[in-house]
Amino acid sequence: MMIRFCIERLLHLILIVFFLSTLTFILLRISPGDPAFIMLTTHGMPASEEVLLSVREELGLTDSIWSQYGQWIKSLVSGQWGISYASKEPVLDELVKRLPATLELAVAGLGVMTFFTLVIGISTAIWADGWMNRFSKLLALLGSALPSFWLGFLFIYFFSVKYGIFPTTGRGSWHHLVLPALTMGIGMGAVYARVLRTNMLDLMNHNFVKAAKARGLSTWRILVFHLLKHAFLPILTMLGTSFAFMLGGSIIVESIFSWPGLGRYVIQAILQRDYPVIQGYVIFASLLFITIHFLVDLIYGWLDPRLRITD
Repeated sequence: MMIRFCIERLLHLILIVFFLSTLTFILLRISPGDPAFIMLTTHGMPASEEVLLSVREELGLTDSIWSQYGQWIKSLVSGQWGISYASKEPVLDELVKRLPATLELAVAGLGVMTFFTLVIGISTAIWADGWMNRFSKLLALLGSALPSFWLGFLFIYFFSVKYGIFPTTGRGSWHHLVLPALTMGIGMGAVYARVLRTNMLDLMNHNFVKAAKARGLSTWRILVFHLLKHAFLPILTMLGTSFAFMLGGSIIVESIFSWPGLGRYVIQAILQRDYPVIQGYVIFASLLFITIHFLVDLIYGWLDPRLRITD
C-alpha cells in the first residue's frame, strides 16, 4: 500500500539521519584541528592559552562530549541545527540561503546530462556501427576516467582563458552557468548514453518491435516512440542519483568555478572546523538525497505499471 510505503520510507529517513548525524558528530570530535585556534588565527588574533580557553568555552567545546551531543540534538529538534562558529547565524538559515545557487547548478547539470544521454544514446542505437558510436565510446571512457576537476580546468582553459567565451567564476548570469553545468553533466551523460544504447538494442529483438517493423515503421521511429520509454527506465534511477548528489552540492565543481552554493560553503566550514555547519550539511544533504530517491521511486512506479504500489 502507498501509505505503508511512505511510512517505511519515513522511518528509514529518521534512522539514517540519526545514524549519520551521530557518526558525523563523533568523527568531528576525534579528528585533528581546534576550531578555536583556527578562528583566532584566521582573524589574526593571538592564540594564547587564556584566549583559546575563553573561545572554547564560548563555543561550548569545554563541555563533556555527551553534553555537546545533547546540545546538538536539542538544536536539531528546535529547527536551528546549531549556530555557525564563523557567522554566528543558525546553520539551517545558512544552508537554505545557499540552496538556490546549488539547485540552479544541479538543474542545469541534470539538463546537460539528460540531453547528452538521449542524443548520444538514441543516435548510437540508430547508427550502431557508425562514427558516432565510436566517438561515444571514447567520450564515455573519458567521462568515467577523468576526474571532474580536470574536465573543469580544460573548459576554463579553452572557453575562458584561450577564447574568452564564458566567465570562469561567480554567479551573475546564464553565462556563468554554462561551464560548471557542462563539467557536471557531460561525463556521466556520455556514460549513461552507452547504457541507454545497450538497453535499446537489447529490446530490438522483442515481439512488439518485430510487429512494428512488420507495419513498415522506420528504425528511428521504433527506437524513439516505442523503445525509448522502456529503455530509459533504468537510466531514470541513475539520473535521480546523480541529481541527488548535485543537490547536495558538487564540492569540486563549485570550488573550481567559485559557485556560491552548498558545496563551496561546506568546504570553507571543513577548513574552519565549523562543526555545526558540517553536521547540519550532512543531515541536509541526506534529506535531499533520500527525498529525491523517494520521488524517483514514485515516478518509476508510475511509468512502469508492473511496479506500481496497489492496495
